[in-house]
Amino acid sequence: MANYATYPEVYRRPTATFVDVIGNGKAALLTLAASAISMLVLIFAYTEEVNPFATPASLYVYAGAKAATLFTGAVFALAFAGAAVATGLGRIGVRLRGAPATLLSAWITSVVLVALFPTDPGAAVTSTSGWIHRVAAVGVLGILPIAGLFLATRMRTESTRTAAMVRSLSVAGCVLMIGCLASRLPDMAPSWTVAQFLQQYPIDGLLQRMLFGVEIALLAVPAAMIARTDATVPQPARSADLQAVRA
Repeated sequence: MANYATYPEVYRRPTATFVDVIGNGKAALLTLAASAISMLVLIFAYTEEVNPFATPASLYVYAGAKAATLFTGAVFALAFAGAAVATGLGRIGVRLRGAPATLLSAWITSVVLVALFPTDPGAAVTSTSGWIHRVAAVGVLGILPIAGLFLATRMRTESTRTAAMVRSLSVAGCVLMIGCLASRLPDMAPSWTVAQFLQQYPIDGLLQRMLFGVEIALLAVPAAMIARTDATVPQPARSADLQAVRA
């Protein structure tokens, strides 16, 4: 692998640019850990206020000021980690143009909207904030697993093992996403047999939280690859020179 020692005319010791800070693998891992810990605290500390099996995680904003702060912080941390991973992958040479970049941008935007616009406390949507939240929540739950499938293909040139892990997590996320959609059948098609079963045993909250965990892992895997790359290869001075060395 080319490095500073072998090609000092191409590589320089990295300086703290905006891209370096945002696209930092370690920063992404730290924010993902903070997001996961916050969600675990919410799950176990607020079981009386919000049923983790049957109630959407968005309703933590109505479980008290501390719960609302924890939930909002966890969601914003997830958005920052997504931006850090997207920026970091581009910085280390993974091509994101096209579907991966579009889907990741849409997912990050959806996450930010979920944090900024709280849902309505009841099942019915009664406010503009509630509508924005519900629409954005569909993006949060559905876009990242699909983006991961595209991303895994692009990552094979950097690490086949990491690409395989991203693909597996993306498939798991897609399965959970379908489960989350199916859990809404009691509202959309109450006469169906499956809908009646789900109405007796509501697990949409559990599926949401499981998908949240998968999405954290889906971001953590490439974030770890970015951190490893940053630890071994200094930032290239000019991308054109780096491509010439690789050639």
